[in-house]
Amino acid sequence: MILLVALAACGRTSLKGQRTAVDAADEPTAAGGNGPGDIANDTGGRPGGGGLSGATLTGGGGSVGMGGSMATGRPAGTSGTTFPSTATRAGGATATGGGLAGTAGTSSLPGTGGLGGVATGGASTGTGGSLATGGTVSTGGVAGTGGAVAFGGATSGGITGSGGSTEIGDTCGDGIVDPGEQCDLGADNEDLPAFWIEQSGQGLAVNPLMQSISAEEFYGYSSASAHTGLEALETSRMLLHLYPPALSLSLVFLHGVDRDSTELEQPASFVQMLFDGLPLTTIIGVVDDTWPNVELMMTSDTTATGYWFFENNSDGGVLSGLPFPGDWEISINPSFGYGISLWTWVRSDGSFVTLDMTQPMTIRANSFPSLCRRNCTEPRCGDGILDGGEVCDGGDGTGTGCSSTCQSFE
Repeated sequence: MILLVALAACGRTSLKGQRTAVDAADEPTAAGGNGPGDIANDTGGRPGGGGLSGATLTGGGGSVGMGGSMATGRPAGTSGTTFPSTATRAGGATATGGGLAGTAGTSSLPGTGGLGGVATGGASTGTGGSLATGGTVSTGGVAGTGGAVAFGGATSGGITGSGGSTEIGDTCGDGIVDPGEQCDLGADNEDLPAFWIEQSGQGLAVNPLMQSISAEEFYGYSSASAHTGLEALETSRMLLHLYPPALSLSLVFLHGVDRDSTELEQPASFVQMLFDGLPLTTIIGVVDDTWPNVELMMTSDTTATGYWFFENNSDGGVLSGLPFPGDWEISINPSFGYGISLWTWVRSDGSFVTLDMTQPMTIRANSFPSLCRRNCTEPRCGDGILDGGEVCDGGDGTGTGCSSTCQSFE
């Protein structure tokens, strides 16, 4: 070791004519020497005196051989290859002595032979860090990817893959009842509320607006207009109305607003609606106008047409006799000619859902609940959700005059 250190001290460092590691590796072999060489021409110094060959030692921590330069990621040097004694390596260090071998995972360029000695190449390519198996995969978590294996790279080895998430993932719908789930039927999970509206592939559970008066009384027809309190300028509204004492369910539709009661000027308007899939029990509950044309009429046992022209008043009608609970599906195809700029559905709490005026919509009724909802909860009376087959559900208790079985009002 003492001899090698002393030999290394004979070299010198220069940045003149510096070359890349790739350039240096392509240099032709030459006899070593211990004199100062011509760096520009890569010629050897005065001939060496047949010195000791460079020893092959395992360096601690990947250190570079005396005078040898390190090229991270470069393939290992070939043992026994000689280089010009003063060839410039990457990083500018002039190799003068036998190179010390790097530790596994470090690729060092071979040093030049000192005193005629033959430089020994760096250590063989390291295998890098062991491939990480990733963290423990928690339920619903994503397995971590393993670390990359380093070849000739740093001794730190590959990067360990990150483990999977330790949080419980959203597994509702996998067919396994996990903690926090009441049920899970996998692909058979479904929502079957008492009523469902759908348009353009988007659906929403809705409840009827409950009133202590019938739908005909609620419509409040007078002065050629409806007076429900829901009318609005240039707006069409639709809702399900429930009269609890008779379990009477009706579909109500309102267009525009009455000037006499609101002082709002409803412009000349035209609306047409085609109803299909009506239950056989459906009847016309309210016809807003019958002269000069009947504006709302049954066109078959299961279809009806509404055809409304109006100005400075409202228009609309009521289709009554809808079974409740029941299994039916009504499609409504609207055509808003002019005078109406907004179409909404009225929810049971009086809030509105905006509908697409250019697309048909569907109203669906279900007489049976699902076995398991899509959120992995089981339908039950008293949960505050009006499921298929229930006529009411006011939550635990169950409130709002609903019986303990959710099958009648008290």
